[in-house]
Amino acid sequence: MNEKEKAAIKAQILQNLNDYGIYWNDIEEKLECEDFRSTQLKLSKQTNPDPEKYLQYVQPFIATSSEINIHKIQPFLVVVESNRTIHQRLWAYASSFWSVPITVGFGRRIRYFVFDKHNNKLIGIIGLCDPIIGLSVRDIDSIGWSKDIKENNLYNCMTAYILGAIPPYNAALGSKLVALMLLLPEVRKHFYHKYKLSASIKRKKPYLAHIDTFGAFGKSSVYNRLLGWDFVGYTKGQSHLHITANGSWDLIKQVIPEGVFNKYKFGDGPNWKIRVLKYGLQQLDFSQDMLSIGWRRGYYRLPLAINWRNYLLNETSRIVYTNYTKKDLVNYWKTRWVLPRKERIQARLDQIQ
Repeated sequence: MNEKEKAAIKAQILQNLNDYGIYWNDIEEKLECEDFRSTQLKLSKQTNPDPEKYLQYVQPFIATSSEINIHKIQPFLVVVESNRTIHQRLWAYASSFWSVPITVGFGRRIRYFVFDKHNNKLIGIIGLCDPIIGLSVRDIDSIGWSKDIKENNLYNCMTAYILGAIPPYNAALGSKLVALMLLLPEVRKHFYHKYKLSASIKRKKPYLAHIDTFGAFGKSSVYNRLLGWDFVGYTKGQSHLHITANGSWDLIKQVIPEGVFNKYKFGDGPNWKIRVLKYGLQQLDFSQDMLSIGWRRGYYRLPLAINWRNYLLNETSRIVYTNYTKKDLVNYWKTRWVLPRKERIQARLDQIQ
């Protein structure tokens, strides 16, 4: 590719960023974003499914506000089966409500629907995937990992890349209830049975000890002060979504040799896209600061074991799980969050058409 063609690609990438409210400051040599929420909302409209496309197929599973009884909500988990068309459509419909771009997750994936037993309607969804390899707020601030120990024990961790309630359950603090469902023993038991064979091959132990997630715009009202969840700190602000979701991904791939692209994609872990982008930006003479827009996300952890840190640091080989029952979690949710606000919650539900 000649310099004229590279210059044209660079100009188009900058224009794509401008279209979403992100600008390159030549003086300070960094990206600036006018409004993170507005930018993420614009990007999500490009990447996330269109709910109207799927509503006709999934309507029987979607509640109206009049069908929700906040005193009788009883959640249960259903594993998402990728080979079932109705599951695919229901997942696409549910994930369309997020106001940030949704990824498909990395590596190992476990997905759940959370249904309400009272009316058999969908409350929300959970998507777990492999955690990214390099994350200092987790590795240093939270766990205290050395590189060698992390490489071995990252296998026992997962990240919730999407988690929350859909309308109208989101108006009834349903997202907090969905987040609590990850404390159910059936989640880590499902992990064990799904990955015990591959774990044996890799000489790993198939014990899920730790789940984490991110608040899209800093601290999250879903996880703050919620049983089991701890706020640890903030990420450093690097991301690829403001580039890959705005139409620039295909442009950058044009300057990356196929061999390099495949090497990164299949050989260097779940944050391969960041690595590919760094390479591509270098080929285009862009600064790697293009990956930083000051968008710091809040980092939350959910330990599933009493001795989770000791286990992840190889200080013990025996994991001692917390054992919450569904009754424990639902009663906590209702007593701590719903009942003190029941009039306001019911008023919100009554206002929904």
